[in-house]
Amino acid sequence: MEKLKDFYQQWEHLAGALFFLFGFILDIFTLGRIDETINIIMLLGYLSFSLFFFLWEINIISLNPEKQWVQKLETYRSEVFHFCQGALLSAFTLFYFKSASLSTSLIFLFIIFTLLLINELPFLQKVGPLFKGVLLQVSLFSFVLVYLPLLFGEVGILIFIAVVILYGLLLSGGYFFFKKKGLEEEANQKLWLRPGFFVILFMLAFRSFGLMPPVPLSLEMAGIYHKVEKRYPLYDLYHQKEWWRFWNNSDEYFRAAPGDKIYFFTRVFAPGGFKDQVYLNWQKKIDGDWKTSDRIPFKINGGRDQGFRGYAYKSNYTEGDWRVLVETKGGLEIGRLNFEVEMIQQAEDKEKDERVFKRLIDGKS
Repeated sequence: MEKLKDFYQQWEHLAGALFFLFGFILDIFTLGRIDETINIIMLLGYLSFSLFFFLWEINIISLNPEKQWVQKLETYRSEVFHFCQGALLSAFTLFYFKSASLSTSLIFLFIIFTLLLINELPFLQKVGPLFKGVLLQVSLFSFVLVYLPLLFGEVGILIFIAVVILYGLLLSGGYFFFKKKGLEEEANQKLWLRPGFFVILFMLAFRSFGLMPPVPLSLEMAGIYHKVEKRYPLYDLYHQKEWWRFWNNSDEYFRAAPGDKIYFFTRVFAPGGFKDQVYLNWQKKIDGDWKTSDRIPFKINGGRDQGFRGYAYKSNYTEGDWRVLVETKGGLEIGRLNFEVEMIQQAEDKEKDERVFKRLIDGKS
């Protein structure tokens, strides 16, 4: 035991970073689907331990200092708190990343990931309970934001309002609980209430501008095709396979002959129990601006590991730059796909048509 203590003291300046790194790596290899029961229990456990050590830090919880196990826990309590926060923030960062369309949510992801990294900077750890309070509030709001939609089976502005209300109730409940336990008013506001209000304002701002990832939804796959045929549980996807565009498995460069339809095929992941509606927003670039051509509703049922499959097609189009945005009812972007349309003249005899199509099969059940 003494050797272990000496080893720790020798490398104490790296302990926080190592605990953080271990927590992050643990999540990468153990974190499964967002709706898995084991994930919910694990994150609740990390959140509970974080709250316990935060309450100990601000003297709401007092333990007998004469107990040997309390003395050992006292030595490592900061490291354990930051390990739990590293695990929580890495899990939520991964959830946000899976749900985010980088074109719209990049700033949000950057801020969350930055908070994840600075979690272990020694000079911020020395700030004491204030920084821990900020981390705890971000983790608490993220937990409510990720998992409350699972109870309703949908996302949208009303669900987000419910998230803010529930978080506000938890924030108020904590404030009055700390006050009852004798925490000074200034400390109560500084360490608990103000960080909570800051998190609410931060999340409201990003949600208002449509810059927040639409957790728990995520875009698993999207492609443009000349034809889609459904043979349940299979889908046949036909696209032109030109030898020099070996990296493409769909028609991002769409060579359209008269009568061709543009098919958009996608897989959208939603947790089990979800029965929601998203929209396929077809847009064309005109004079440098993207103009909406059609916004087609697309109903999804959750629970499938590879995402709920479906497609839509467009027969009225013109040559130029196009894109399809997959959006929630509230306008949050789940993902997008850009493609270009070139109009060609098809041979009169279809057998002489030089276009060669390759069939892909989406048959994962």
